[in-house]
Amino acid sequence: MRIIFYLIFSGLLITTNAFSQSERSVDDILAQREVKKFHYKLTTTLYDAVVINMQFGQSEVISNSDRAVLKKADVFQVDLVFSNFPKGFDMTELNKRRIKVVQSLRKDAVSNTSIKWNLIRQMRCKNEAEAKVMFHGVVIHYRKEQSSDVSAIDYGYIQEVLPSPVNRDSTSTEKIKPLSIAQAKKIRKKLADSTVLKVLDRNKWENLVVVSDLTGSMSPFVVQLILWFKLNELEKRVSHVTFFNDGNFTPDIKKVIGNTGGIYHSKGGDYEDTRDLALKTIKNGYGGDGPENDLEAILEAIERNPDAKEIVLIADNFAPIKDMRLLMKIKKPVRVVLCGTVSGVNIQYLQLARYTKGSVHSMEKDLTDLAGMSEGRTFEISGKFFKIVDGQITTYNRVK
Repeated sequence: MRIIFYLIFSGLLITTNAFSQSERSVDDILAQREVKKFHYKLTTTLYDAVVINMQFGQSEVISNSDRAVLKKADVFQVDLVFSNFPKGFDMTELNKRRIKVVQSLRKDAVSNTSIKWNLIRQMRCKNEAEAKVMFHGVVIHYRKEQSSDVSAIDYGYIQEVLPSPVNRDSTSTEKIKPLSIAQAKKIRKKLADSTVLKVLDRNKWENLVVVSDLTGSMSPFVVQLILWFKLNELEKRVSHVTFFNDGNFTPDIKKVIGNTGGIYHSKGGDYEDTRDLALKTIKNGYGGDGPENDLEAILEAIERNPDAKEIVLIADNFAPIKDMRLLMKIKKPVRVVLCGTVSGVNIQYLQLARYTKGSVHSMEKDLTDLAGMSEGRTFEISGKFFKIVDGQITTYNRVK
């Protein structure tokens, strides 16, 4: 069965966009169901956004917070925002013009189906005056391109959120106080995202061998992992930790599948050791291109832990797996924790879990029976639907 799977799988086109390969039109976006809200409020926590202001009833751009950034930004979501005045009015033609404005700024914003579009109708307006003071326009959410600047932000974020005892004067006899459980609990409450914490709390895995992506913008999720180690240090559930940054500072053109490097290891799940290892991994490189060397890191972790029963992968859902050709070498179940599923699910991670007889986990859901799903079976995760076709996981557009 694995040979058949590999032959089918190796024939798949692995692109930098692993969410979907079909194209979308302006009319497809307009056919979506509108989302009704009293009032639109922009919230940016883990990611950034470009705001394009437009006048009530118009499609011309008044102002743009940063048009230049759209050329290289890793866009994952677009909010088209308008008001419900006149009440119940068909906004199709107006919204079509507004979508075309976005298309002129970033052509693939429409055609690329991995970019999620939301048509948001604001309901809290009884007349034109109230409608005019509302925001009208487009908000484009994106993740910053991997760079030394993003790496520096990640490094600083871990240092800021996860305190480490400061070395005192060598003549001082005062003991250095480590982070307490009470302090760790307070930090947890302040985090903008809790995906990793919730998945690890929910699943009582033992003797964990954890492999985690630590390329650009993954620091909010790795912080959760390290914090979880602290909160559960008495249970001793972690035996090994592996971080990877996709090749340190190796130029993309020189990266070799299976030998990309940038992989760092630590025994156990000690808070201080893991924190230091994370900072070392970030300091030594940030990858470069989008796809990451997930499977190379998993194989190294298995080599160092041959008795491990399973591997837990903290995965960057935005980043494709560059070394899927190594899949057949993985002989242990991989439990994939998906980080950043706001715009969908990267199907490669579903395939990885299915092939290795592992599982996939989001903040809200655990998919533990992927390997046993029969032909024609459909399932949902993070608001996206999938179907087993010819033994493979494919995207599935459910008819409402």
